[in-house]
Amino acid sequence: MTIKTIAFAIFVAIATTSCSGTYHAYYDTLKIAFSEPKDAAMTLAQVAESKIDVMSVQRGDRPKAIMALAYLENGRHKWVSGDNAMFVMEQGRVVRTLGLNKDLLYLGNSQEDPLKRIASSASKNSSQWRYTTDWSGDEYGHPIESRFTAPENETLTLLSKPIQTYHYVETLSYQAPSDYLRFNQSWQNHYWFDQKTGALVKSIQTLSPISEPVEFVYLSRIARLAH
Repeated sequence: MTIKTIAFAIFVAIATTSCSGTYHAYYDTLKIAFSEPKDAAMTLAQVAESKIDVMSVQRGDRPKAIMALAYLENGRHKWVSGDNAMFVMEQGRVVRTLGLNKDLLYLGNSQEDPLKRIASSASKNSSQWRYTTDWSGDEYGHPIESRFTAPENETLTLLSKPIQTYHYVETLSYQAPSDYLRFNQSWQNHYWFDQKTGALVKSIQTLSPISEPVEFVYLSRIARLAH
């Protein structure tokens, strides 16, 4: 199955559960992915005109892709791309994936995630969190410890606009001996929140010791900040 065929299948699935105006908006956005450029990109004007939320995603050294917000269900944002990938996010954290070479199936104890408090209050304090993850390939109950440090001020230029942000660094460590022994068992995630609104505008997340980092830039949020 080609990338275009898969992307069209995603569009059909969305169309069957959305009103006509909505699924035409999805189709117009996903056409960016159909062309398979080296790096998919949108201008500030294009993002502002989009009828649905979009974000830029880059996995490892792969070309950047544009993903569209397909669903918002029970506080979870579900983003789809034209190459059969889906990221499910809760308050900015990836809690499930579909269409990757190894998928995150479950993330436990999410109600205690410090990222939720950061998003709501721009907390300046450090915090600690423990949780478990399940992965495709019959891998279950992987224990992970997370620790956030106090943020630093940082100015980002996104969609050609300077944004004053709080940059939070999350250090994660794998808490059990396992197949990951030959890999680095500690890694970091990064989150940038707009200082004025508390909106998450960018993150870089690595889901496990053997995963490649994924960069998320929330284009629609940035476009709304620019107005």
